[in-house]
Amino acid sequence: MNPAIKAIAGSLALLMTMAAWPVHSQEVIPDFYKDPGIQPNRSYVNQGFGEFIDPFTGALQLHYVDIHLPGNGGFDLKVVRSYNSTSVEPTNPALHESLAGVGWNIHFGRVLKSRETSICFNKNSQTVADNPVLELPDGSRQLLAFTGTTAPLLITTQRWRADCITSGAGGLAVTSPDGTRYDMNQLVNLGGGPYPTYAWLTSRITDRNGNYATIQYAAAASPQISSVVTSDGRSVQFFYADSGMASRRITAISAAGQTYHYAYQGISNVRDKFQLGSVTRPDGLRWIYDYNGNLNNTPGSHIMRRLTYPQGGSIGYQYGFVHFDTQANPASRSTVVMAKSTSTGGHWSFSYAPGRPGAHDVTTVNTPSGTVTYRHIGPNYSSSGSVWMVGLLASKSLGGSQTETYTWDKQKISSENNFRPGAFATKVDIGEFNAPLLAERTITRDNASHTTRYSNFDTYGNPGTISEYGPSGGNRTTSLSYYVNPSKWIVRQLQSESHAGGSISRSFDGNGNMTSITRDGIQTRHAYDGQGNLSATTFPRGLTHYYGGYRRGIAQSESQPEGISISRTVSDAGNVTSETRGDGSTWTYGYDGLNRIISVGYPAGNSVRISHGTTTRTVSRGALTQTTSFNGFGQPVSVNHGGIVRSFSVDALGRRTFESNPGTSAGTAYRHDILDRVMSIRHADGSTQGIGYGPATRAVVDERGLTTTYRYRAYGDPDQPLLMAISTPEPSTNLSIGRNARGLVTSVTQAGITRSYGYNGSYQLTSITHPETGTTSLGRDAAGNMISRITGTVGTIQYRYDGHNRLQSISYPGSTPDVTHSYDRAHRLLSTATSEATRRFTYDRNGNLTREELAAGGFNWNAGYSYNGNDQLASITYPLSGSTVSYTLDSLGRPTAMPGYISSASYWPSSQIQRIVYANGVQSEYGQNARLLPASFATSRQGSYFHRSILTYDRTGNLTSVRDTADADHDRTFGYDGVHRLVSMVTPRGRGSISYSGSGDITRQSLGSELIDYRYDSRYRLSSITVNGGPANHFTYDTAGNFIQSSQKSYTYDAVPNLLCADCWGNSPIRYAYDGDQKRTHTTKAGVTTYEFHGVHGNLLAEYGSGQLTEYIYLNGKRIAQKVSAR
Repeated sequence: MNPAIKAIAGSLALLMTMAAWPVHSQEVIPDFYKDPGIQPNRSYVNQGFGEFIDPFTGALQLHYVDIHLPGNGGFDLKVVRSYNSTSVEPTNPALHESLAGVGWNIHFGRVLKSRETSICFNKNSQTVADNPVLELPDGSRQLLAFTGTTAPLLITTQRWRADCITSGAGGLAVTSPDGTRYDMNQLVNLGGGPYPTYAWLTSRITDRNGNYATIQYAAAASPQISSVVTSDGRSVQFFYADSGMASRRITAISAAGQTYHYAYQGISNVRDKFQLGSVTRPDGLRWIYDYNGNLNNTPGSHIMRRLTYPQGGSIGYQYGFVHFDTQANPASRSTVVMAKSTSTGGHWSFSYAPGRPGAHDVTTVNTPSGTVTYRHIGPNYSSSGSVWMVGLLASKSLGGSQTETYTWDKQKISSENNFRPGAFATKVDIGEFNAPLLAERTITRDNASHTTRYSNFDTYGNPGTISEYGPSGGNRTTSLSYYVNPSKWIVRQLQSESHAGGSISRSFDGNGNMTSITRDGIQTRHAYDGQGNLSATTFPRGLTHYYGGYRRGIAQSESQPEGISISRTVSDAGNVTSETRGDGSTWTYGYDGLNRIISVGYPAGNSVRISHGTTTRTVSRGALTQTTSFNGFGQPVSVNHGGIVRSFSVDALGRRTFESNPGTSAGTAYRHDILDRVMSIRHADGSTQGIGYGPATRAVVDERGLTTTYRYRAYGDPDQPLLMAISTPEPSTNLSIGRNARGLVTSVTQAGITRSYGYNGSYQLTSITHPETGTTSLGRDAAGNMISRITGTVGTIQYRYDGHNRLQSISYPGSTPDVTHSYDRAHRLLSTATSEATRRFTYDRNGNLTREELAAGGFNWNAGYSYNGNDQLASITYPLSGSTVSYTLDSLGRPTAMPGYISSASYWPSSQIQRIVYANGVQSEYGQNARLLPASFATSRQGSYFHRSILTYDRTGNLTSVRDTADADHDRTFGYDGVHRLVSMVTPRGRGSISYSGSGDITRQSLGSELIDYRYDSRYRLSSITVNGGPANHFTYDTAGNFIQSSQKSYTYDAVPNLLCADCWGNSPIRYAYDGDQKRTHTTKAGVTTYEFHGVHGNLLAEYGSGQLTEYIYLNGKRIAQKVSAR
């Protein structure tokens, strides 16, 4: 007999036998449309937390991690709770065996087999019909195919392997592609009468570093998990109702002081079976689940009807029947999700059109944002020989904006016949069991195609070549290789990748831990302890950090260069409860039962307290409180920050559709398309910005109706665009961008002017070329730090770094003083010194600057800063005089008074100043419009106004007029061109205009009778200015681009460059000196030196000269007063 005919005959004989089996025995190898769990080659509808609706099967799935205990070496322990509606037989829910209620699963993986316990012997080597099935914790099943060899004995299409356990009670050792081994040898009879289903449950999990977890059961042959204990001391305890009985069910799971409670409800007329009614979290809030009862011939019997979030939001589901095979078996039908609705008004509807020969299964989902259409390869489309394709996604269309298409290839992993029991059992792949391989994906978005092709697959299904083709030159090919360790079964770990834009290579130890990674020639090395924890990392430049004392996967000690040590304490739950940093300061942290931070203890001052309500979170520190309110789905709807409220709205997809301005109900509204892109922005004043999308373009229509278009390059993924050009309403200002194969900018061209950027082999920026200055060359070390810079003929500036890549010193050419920096062990700057000036800094335990000192030009300064318990600046002690400026603060840290200077200060909710009353009785008032722009400004004393200006704007926020009712000499109106440059004005002096080149240089401006012309040289530097046709004022520059000479004055610079002298060759030169941070320290003019003290914030606090001290007083960084005294 022909071998193929013989194989078909054998399969048909087995199918005839299986046709007499009860329904439950068929469910080990599920029907195509009853495939539970998450499948890797599909797309799911999952707008809810943990929710997945399969558009191929119509099934509802819910997946949660109730317990998560991090572990050493990355060996985390998770308790996964999963619901699959396909696991529920509507007419007989008792068929589902579970410890967590009908439809739910809580286990650590198992192997299932019908009828018999001969799991290692392939009785029928021609077909998979009697093969075992691997079920993962999420409920997904993978058919184990016999390979025809002993190592591995069996394999799945996702490359999980299984080998026979020959000791003890037997079973299978199942290993994931990342090398984690599951010993599945707790044999349990799940029932089913004369044709039972057997399960081999996991008793031990061992990762590739030898870390392990032991799952203990109540008894031999029992599925009842009693505890899980890991090699590093973690443990999880399980508690039950009706322990040991057929009605047993989990009532609590506890770990690290955290307990989840499970409550159930009985099923009418079904004995010993329950439905999970609620799960109570450690914080006392509950997930609530409601189910349909027996609806007889109405779809949805015994399946979830509604779920309610802990915050109160709910999702309801409606079901229907679909006959996916109306030709071969009209009685076969599936229960599918037909509609979904949320308590906030969101609605989804689903329709299913089963395929036929030559036509895909089509599922249409109407969502709140538009229609999504899925096309899958169904069993009616496929024929014998292409069974391996069933369930694969063929295309997905999102409205008219985007279509994704998928092309698949196959790879043979077994010679067994492939088929599925059930309605489509007559379709068989003879003599081959294939794993699907994605060969091509094309995303067509806004009529631009982005194609990714995968080829050169190895025996484990890993692609060796990825070729991408996209718009605007987005083409590249990437070569890949993999670390494959068959003995550990690490078979899908990327080792190297390279394309024209760079390369990455990795090396691994025998356990698959990465010991080095080299990116474009720069290497970082890693070492590990026996558990797989990172023990040392050597960063570029040979900088090594050491890690030790691991607990729950977190290093409790670190030793870093520059003598920095960090220590931590870690709780049983894997939370850092304290950290002592390099400077010896200790920070403490508290957590609730959900591992959310509830307290932060600072080394000094007030602690932070965080409390969680059902729909609120309140954070407080001292007098400051922030309360965030959430809707029923945990999405923020308002924030009250120190009494200032902002509100938010979200749509059914969780996209923000509105956010109010602080302290008001007015705000900004957003509209999105089906791809979640913003389509329009409507401001509080009614103005609107529109955004349109085209082939690799984005067009922004601003509030004035002017369009700016952005053009992008992309490769295979349109969500990773690279900007290539900008077209503006003023064509002369259009801009184009050049990029290398890495995507880095190599040139920017506007109005014929090009600025260029060069890179070394590691893609670090090494040169910048501007027409004004020529090329600046940058030296780099292995860490990417700039170690040298050369511009023009200035000479070479050299930079040195310490063991934390902090800038340590700068060596300048010529007479420019070198600079040195020092730091403390918390990375705070302690000093900056040159031969001419030294600046020192002192900090408190929270890291606030408390003192800064400056010694320069023989003059010494020091300033002090103090803070309240919330680390908000409370006072400044000025240098020389020792006088103190104090701030009276509100809870937000905003100054409301400054004794001696400001009697009161008030703020708009946006935190912009609203009103200032000065100590001398003068007051200033600041208005604000709906866009939070300044609307008015008035200064008065005792009702008499000095200024009283009203400001108006166009719809893009350009200032268009200033009208001063107190003094018309301040009136102005302004006009702008298409790129928002000021081009016209009307003032009391007359009308004015400004002209520009395409690159933005002013070429001419006029005001009244005055006309000024600007000329530029061949390197686009300003070369002359002519006023009213008179003599030109000419300008010259040095090779670094510094302005050194005009028709009247000359200027000199150091190598920084700082301006050292103005009018150097004139009769009254002015000379300047600086510290190492480029802050000016003194000025000498006509032989008189004035010393200056600029604070670390950049504000000039004081200056002294000719026996006079002037102190400058600031409010929110703005100077509001000065104090002059003789000294």
